[in-house]
Amino acid sequence: MKIKTANIYLIESGGIRPIILELITDDGTVGIGEAGVAYGIGGTAAAGMLKDIIERYMQGGVDPFRSERLWLEIYDHGFWAKGGGAVAFSAMSAIEQAMVDIKGKALGVPVYELLGGRIHDDLRAYANGWYFGATKDADLPAAAEKAAKDGYKALKFYPFVKILPEGRLRHPSFRACSDPDVVRRALYNISEIRRAVGPDVEIMLDLSAGLSLDDTIRFCRRVAEYDITYVEEPAVPGDTGALVKLANSIEQSIAVGERLYTRYDFRDVLESRAVDILQPDIANTGGLMEARRIAAMAETYSLKVQPHICASAVSTAVGMHFSASVPNFYIQEHFPYWARIPGHVDFVEDPIEDTVRNGSIPVNDRPGLGISINQARLAEWRWATFQL
Repeated sequence: MKIKTANIYLIESGGIRPIILELITDDGTVGIGEAGVAYGIGGTAAAGMLKDIIERYMQGGVDPFRSERLWLEIYDHGFWAKGGGAVAFSAMSAIEQAMVDIKGKALGVPVYELLGGRIHDDLRAYANGWYFGATKDADLPAAAEKAAKDGYKALKFYPFVKILPEGRLRHPSFRACSDPDVVRRALYNISEIRRAVGPDVEIMLDLSAGLSLDDTIRFCRRVAEYDITYVEEPAVPGDTGALVKLANSIEQSIAVGERLYTRYDFRDVLESRAVDILQPDIANTGGLMEARRIAAMAETYSLKVQPHICASAVSTAVGMHFSASVPNFYIQEHFPYWARIPGHVDFVEDPIEDTVRNGSIPVNDRPGLGISINQARLAEWRWATFQL
């Protein structure tokens, strides 16, 4: 079996911009992967890196069962992978996911069987994106209450983002957040959200490194009365010293990992003993096997793992297989209302999103990742195709 065709799709549909890779073998088996740079900037760069890797390392067709060998070849000889970031590792993640998907389909087993087997039958999920449609702060309590009524017992919120009139969110920079009104507004919104959902719904806060370190500490102390489950990215990614200071200064659990890449970036964080929850993004940290190694490292430090997912329905499926196989799995990120937005869920056949009930993701036993893509739906977004 050899991979003979590769298609890259760069979806432009408003909001996030998913980058999807499709690999097709000589016997027609299809594997799907996703490069996790769907938000922020860099989507075209990730698609370009996929193109460069395919052209240099996959010509002539590669054996999809040798994904680890290909990963190491790119890491050792591609130069920009060692010490690299989102562009290199999101591309490597997409290729590895698609190859693992092919393996599972060829063997007739779900991907989680290739990661050690299923441990969890249902995955607790928290709702992100529940604030979609809000155009002003006053809309937030009702939106949170609706998500809770839909069965979600945990919600994530970005307390410092600014809601623009068209409903988009703008993340802050701590260089512009010295104004005390920023914190006062955040505290007020959190108090109103807590009032709306009651005491039994967990609230997680993604700080996105939005404040300076001293302001973050003061904020976390003031927000403690609202029973915050954890604070995510409270410091600039990679600043382990700041995490140590935070861990010694606040009572909330600390979660990091969205902007850390491969086991090597996570090593120093683990050795610092400054965090409680690791959040590797399987679509940009190096792929399923790399995320599984990170989870195993976390287990030796008695830490919980919660995969970061902010992309299309492909990444939701990838996350399900990863989470099902991880002993120290904590909770899965989920965007239940993205189905309304074209180009995020609608191009995937049998998406996991359709099966979620009461804030829980049931683990299915379909071969591979258990999904396929609708070629007709994606045709307009094909960015590049290769015959290998």
